[in-house]
Amino acid sequence: MTKGIFSFILGVSAGVALGLLFAPKAGEETREDIKETMDNIKYKVDDLYHRGVIKTSELYEKGREKTSELYEKGKEKTTDFLDKRKKKSEEANA
Repeated sequence: MTKGIFSFILGVSAGVALGLLFAPKAGEETREDIKETMDNIKYKVDDLYHRGVIKTSELYEKGREKTSELYEKGKEKTTDFLDKRKKKSEEANA
């Protein structure tokens, strides 16, 4: 989804920039419009980047928590299994 948003923003920005280049305005006015458009693009790209960083961090943390939970469950089940085997072995040898 982010790739689609980025492509949309890039396409709109390119269209605006081309429109400004071919618009019948004075050079200084056109350059100012282009600068404003580029600043807007930069802001949007930075915003997307930071949202991506935040989302990635959230997903990483969720994955880390889930991995830890699964590890603890596996460790507990392994310990229970080994304890049962040890108990059965002791009962068989008694």
